[in-house]
Amino acid sequence: MNKILTGSAAIGALAIAATAAFAQQAQKPKIEAVYWLSAETVSGMATGQPAGVAKNLSLQLGSARSNTAPSAEHLPPQGLRAGDRLPLVSPRGAAPKEDGKPDYRPGPGDAPKGRIELYWGCGEHAPAGQPVVIDLATMKPGAASPFGAIPNVKAMVPPSVGRHATYGEWPGGKNGTRVPRAASLIGDHVVQGNYSPEMRFAVAAGNDFLAALTPRNAELASGAVKVSWPALANARGYIMTVTGARADGTIVMWTSSAVRMPGMALPDYLEQSDIARLVQQRILLAPEATECVVPVVVGKASESAMLMMTAYGPEANYGSPREAPLGWGVKLRTKATHMGMLGVDLASLMGGSDTDSDTPAGDAKPKKKRGLLRGVVGGALGLPG
Repeated sequence: MNKILTGSAAIGALAIAATAAFAQQAQKPKIEAVYWLSAETVSGMATGQPAGVAKNLSLQLGSARSNTAPSAEHLPPQGLRAGDRLPLVSPRGAAPKEDGKPDYRPGPGDAPKGRIELYWGCGEHAPAGQPVVIDLATMKPGAASPFGAIPNVKAMVPPSVGRHATYGEWPGGKNGTRVPRAASLIGDHVVQGNYSPEMRFAVAAGNDFLAALTPRNAELASGAVKVSWPALANARGYIMTVTGARADGTIVMWTSSAVRMPGMALPDYLEQSDIARLVQQRILLAPEATECVVPVVVGKASESAMLMMTAYGPEANYGSPREAPLGWGVKLRTKATHMGMLGVDLASLMGGSDTDSDTPAGDAKPKKKRGLLRGVVGGALGLPG
C-alpha cells in the first residue's frame, strides 16, 4: 500500500512540475518583430582607395503586424556619427512596365568553356594531388562537383519584404549604407515605430565593428607570397582566396582552406556555431592565425591576381524582457573584408614609388610588373594612369 501511495505521490509531483514548466513557457511573449544589424568593416580596393578603410551598416526590421502607412526609426548612440534618427524605410512594390510588353528572355546560352586550376591550403609549395584541373566544357549536369564539397552551414535569413507583413530598412538595402570610418555601435540603441514594439538594447565593446583587415604581402625567394596581418580583436576565424589568370587564359583559384572547396562558397555572414566548427575542420583559419603562405605556383600564375580576405566576427542577440506584452528579438552580426592584389603593397604602388621603402631590394617586384599592375589597379579604382 505504501508503495502505491509513494508512486502516486511521485506521479503527482511530476505532473505539478510539468504544469509549472508549461506555465513558465506560456508566459513568454510571442515574438512579433525581429531586427537585424549587419556591420561590415571594409579595407583595400573596395573602398575606392588602395589603403582605404570604410564601414557599412545594414538595418532590417520585420514585423508580423500589418500597417498600410508604416513608419519606424532607429535612434543610435552618438558614436555612430550617422545622425540622431535613422529612418527605416518600407520599400514600395515594383512599378509595372508602362509599355505592357513582356520582358525579353534569351534562349539557352552557349556551353561554358575554359580551364581552371584549383589549389588550396597554406604552404610554400602545393602538396601532391594539386592542382585539380577543371575543364568546364566536359562538366556534366548532376555529376559530382570537381570544386569540392560546399561546407554545410546554416543559412542566416534576415528580415525581408517577403517574410514579414511589414518591413523597413535603413536606406541602402542589402549592401548596407556607408557610415563614417570612426563610427561605433557601442552604447544604447532604441528602435521604435507604428508596426513593432519598442526595442531597447545596449551594445558592448566586444560587439562593435571589427577593426580593419590590413594584410601585408612579402614575396619569398621561391616566388611564394607570405600574407601576414595583425590579429583582429574579437575575430572568430579567417578565410582568404586568390583568383588570377595565366597568359593562356587558364584561371587559377586558391583558398586558404585546408579542405578542397569552392573558394566563394561561404556566405557573407556565418552563425557562431558554424564558425567554430569550420575552424576545427580547418576550412577557416583559427582566430589566432596571423599569416598564411600562398604557394609558389599560385604566386607566379598571374601578374594581377586578386586577393580577398574575410574575418568573421562575433554576434550579439538581444530580446524583450519576459514581462513584456509583445516580444521582439535583435541580432547584431559583424565581419571585416579586404580586397587587394597578391604580392603588391597597393598603398605604396599607387603613391607613385616603384619600390616599397620598407622592403629589401631583393624582395621588390620587377619594375615592369609593377608598371603593369599600376595600370590594372588604377583602372579598377578609376584613377588616372
